[in-house]
Amino acid sequence: MHNFVGVIDSGVGGLTILQKLVAVNNDQNFIYIADHAFCPYGTKTNDTILSRAEKLVGFLQEKGAYSVVIACNTASVFSDELRAKFAVPIYDVIEPTCKAVQKITKTKRVALLATNSTIANGAYQKTLLQSGIQTVDYACSKFVPFVENAATASISCLKTIEQTLKTLPQSNVDAVILGCTHFPLLKRQISYYCKNAELIECQCELPMLSGENGGMQGQITYYTTGNVDYANVAAKPFGSVYFKKLLL
Repeated sequence: MHNFVGVIDSGVGGLTILQKLVAVNNDQNFIYIADHAFCPYGTKTNDTILSRAEKLVGFLQEKGAYSVVIACNTASVFSDELRAKFAVPIYDVIEPTCKAVQKITKTKRVALLATNSTIANGAYQKTLLQSGIQTVDYACSKFVPFVENAATASISCLKTIEQTLKTLPQSNVDAVILGCTHFPLLKRQISYYCKNAELIECQCELPMLSGENGGMQGQITYYTTGNVDYANVAAKPFGSVYFKKLLL
């Protein structure tokens, strides 16, 4: 397949972004890569995250992608470095998500739920502060394995969310950013701690070319760098998703 949109994430979380893209561009071809061999990104070093993102973007560019979506907040932090290195247009999820936050918050005080790495690198905080918006930060890397292991309803998952977010109801925020693309799969569990605050999922602004399929449904190919069987179990909430093995 050539002339496609590439979408990358550390695991299945980026499928939440892919769903949004396909819903409005169903005549496009997509290749989705879940980098399960290095999942989760949120506890890895910056060098490791950037190295993996470079490898995945390089692969997609070589295969003929006309744009690449970094459907991962942790890797989106390095979008500028990736744009400087590759010719293919690269789109991240942090900038458009911040734009959505700016339209919603009235008190200019929001909660940021994200991986440890995303929190530490400060891209959200810096971007939002330019609009006078303050964040109350919650490092939530421990949430990701529950999604990847199809254990979002487990007692352990519920206890972990409780321990992490127990102070959220007293944080006086009017919006809660789900700053990891895995977190919409925990939306019901997270919303319990959000009181009247609005939950904001990650966004992606992707200008599309005309479809390559003459108005017909585009093709989606799914790859994982990890265990195919585990990846397919994790992807069950998304319906007919079947991963192939990719050695990268």
